[in-house]
Amino acid sequence: MLVLSRKLNETIIINGDIRITVVGIQGKHVRLGIQAPDSVGIFRQEIWDRAGAGEEAVSGFEPISCNGLALET
Repeated sequence: MLVLSRKLNETIIINGDIRITVVGIQGKHVRLGIQAPDSVGIFRQEIWDRAGAGEEAVSGFEPISCNGLALET
């Protein structure tokens, strides 16, 4: 596992087309904005686990569509 420190408004880029930006920090809560192609499924860990921890298992769940926006979930 790679562990990185980021400050407010700093970004991590994955594979050249996925960007994760720290958009808010309040106490112990961190808000992340995610930009990714629509073909990339984005799931919260608890949803992934509840669905059976497999891509086929979460096929009934709707992935979060990014469209370049910070998401509230």
